[in-house]
Amino acid sequence: MKNKGWKLSILILLILLAVWAWNKYYAKIDSEAILAHSVLKDKKFTSKVQEIKADNLSAYFLEEHSNPIISVSFLFRNAGSAYEPEEKMGLIAILENMLTNGTEKYDAISFKDISEEYGIHIGFSASDDNFSGSLQMPSEYKDKAVELFTQVLYSPRFEAKYMDLTKAQLQHIIKRGKEKISVVLGNAFAETIFGDHPYGRPYIGTLETVEAVSAEDLREFMHDYFTSSNIIIGIAGDLTADEAQDLIKQMFGGLASEFNAKPLEKVELHTSGAQHNVPQTFAQAMTHFVTVGTTRKSEDFYPLYLANYIFGGSGLNSRISQVVREENGLTYGIYTTLSLKDAVQTLGGGYSATAENFGKARELLLSEWQKMADKGVTAQELQQAKQALISSHNLRFASIGGISDMLLAMQEYDLGLDFLDKRNDYIRDVTLQQVNAAARKYFKNVPDFVNVGVQETSEKEKD
Repeated sequence: MKNKGWKLSILILLILLAVWAWNKYYAKIDSEAILAHSVLKDKKFTSKVQEIKADNLSAYFLEEHSNPIISVSFLFRNAGSAYEPEEKMGLIAILENMLTNGTEKYDAISFKDISEEYGIHIGFSASDDNFSGSLQMPSEYKDKAVELFTQVLYSPRFEAKYMDLTKAQLQHIIKRGKEKISVVLGNAFAETIFGDHPYGRPYIGTLETVEAVSAEDLREFMHDYFTSSNIIIGIAGDLTADEAQDLIKQMFGGLASEFNAKPLEKVELHTSGAQHNVPQTFAQAMTHFVTVGTTRKSEDFYPLYLANYIFGGSGLNSRISQVVREENGLTYGIYTTLSLKDAVQTLGGGYSATAENFGKARELLLSEWQKMADKGVTAQELQQAKQALISSHNLRFASIGGISDMLLAMQEYDLGLDFLDKRNDYIRDVTLQQVNAAARKYFKNVPDFVNVGVQETSEKEKD
C-alpha cells in the first residue's frame, strides 16, 4: 500500500511539473520566450559579412570560429524543375536523389560510409526556379569533404540500378499521390492557377515522363545548368577569408562558365474570388487560395510582410487562426504566406476542414480578409508583431548551416552585405500607416480558391 502511495505521489509531482512547464514555456509559444532561454539571446557576430572573389566566382562569407564547423550553401539560378524539358518532367526530382548515390571513385555504400565516418553532409534540393545544395563539414576534415563534394559535382556515377530504384520510388509516390488530398490539391492548384506555364506542371512529373529520364539527361542538364555564371554561394564557419577563397575555387572552379537559359516568362495573375473544385471525394476538404503579392525589393514588402504576419502568418496567434480555429473550431489549421517565385509573387494560404465546415470557414476567412482591407491592423497588433519578428531573427542562426543559408538568401534577393545589421531596423521602421496602406492595396484583391473534397459546382465548370 505504501508502495502504491509513493508511486501516486511521484505521478502527481510529474503532472504538476508538466503543467508548470506547459504554462511557463509552451502554452503561449512565441519566439521571445524561446530566445529568452537561448544562448542566442545576445548573440553578436565578431566579424562582418564580406564578399570574397576567386577567379570568376564570388561568395558572401562570415568568419565564425565558435564551433569547428564549416558550412557552404549554394544555388544555381534558373535551374529548377520549371527548366526541365516537359517530356522529361521529374528529371530534377531524380537528380536530387541520384547525386549522392555514388561517384566514379566511390560506390553508393562507400560514399555513405565515408560521409558518416568524417561527419560530412552533402545535400541537394530544388524549387521551380532554382537548384540548391549544401556541404557541412568539421573544419579538420575539410580536405576530405571537398574531395567527396567534387566527386559528386563532377563525377557522379548515376548507376543503372539506383536510377531504376529512384524512378520506381517516384512512380510509387505518383500512384499513391492520387489518394492523398494534399498531393491532389497541390497538382490541381498549380495547373489551375498557372495553366500552361512551367509552374503548372507536377513537380515529380508523370509515370511516363519519369520513365523517360536517362542518366545522359541528368549529365546534360548538369552541364547546361550548373555553371559558374548562374551560381551564388554562402560560406560560414571556422575558416579565414583566404581559406574560403581557396574553398570556392576547389569546389566550383571546374564548372563551365557559359549559361544560356532564359528566365521564365512572367505570370500575369488576376483574381476575383473564383472557386475551382476538384471533383474527388476525401474524408476532409482542403483548399489553397491565392492573389497578387509583391517583390522582395519592393517598398511594399516589409509593410505587407507585417500585415500578412498579423493576418495569417504567425501560426495559432494569427487573426484568422484565432477566429476560424480557436473561436469557432471550423478548421484543423489555417495560414497565409507570401511567395516569391521568380515569375510571380503571391499572397496566399490554405486551410483544411470537414466538408460541412468548409463553407463556414471560407465565409469567416473572406470576412476577415475584407476587414483587413477596410480597417487594417491596430497599433498594438503591429507592435506585438514587430517584437516577435525581431526576437525570432537570431533563432535563424542556431546553426552554421542556417547562417550560410542566410548569406545565400542575401544574394538571391540582392539584400546587400549589411543586411544582418539592418534587418531588424527594417522591421522597426515600418509605420502603422504603411502597413495599413499595404493592407488596403493587397487585401482588396479577393483570392481565387482551388478546393478538394468540396462537392460544389465551380465557376470553371459553370463556364
